[in-house]
Amino acid sequence: MEIKIETNTYNEKRYGRPWIARVDFSQNPKGNFAFGTWVGEPGYKGILLLDAEPGDIVAKGQKDYRKPANSTPCFYFVKENGELERLGTKGVAYKYWRKQNSDNKKIENLKAEKEKLLARIEEIDKLLGGNL
Repeated sequence: MEIKIETNTYNEKRYGRPWIARVDFSQNPKGNFAFGTWVGEPGYKGILLLDAEPGDIVAKGQKDYRKPANSTPCFYFVKENGELERLGTKGVAYKYWRKQNSDNKKIENLKAEKEKLLARIEEIDKLLGGNL
């Protein structure tokens, strides 16, 4: 799905262009950023565009040349309806990703165990010949 976020006017001498990216923590705890696009003219309103799926982590930000500490991006996760829900800092986003990844792995393990058990039950039924 495509994420679209409108941006406001800004002082292009103080601020850089707005940006947005999908963040993948699977290979690197600092995150690998896959950048989207900003459509607009420096200093004027524009729109951020990014392809993302529900559950993805997204970061957006804008560089502040005067106060670099204000350049810290904000992290979000993509909800099922495509809306972004704020997570906050990169640390919070990483913790969220780890929990989601851990929960998904647990579910996958339970599904695999269920399949093994069902296969074993079928095998036992065949051995008993249906005589229960």
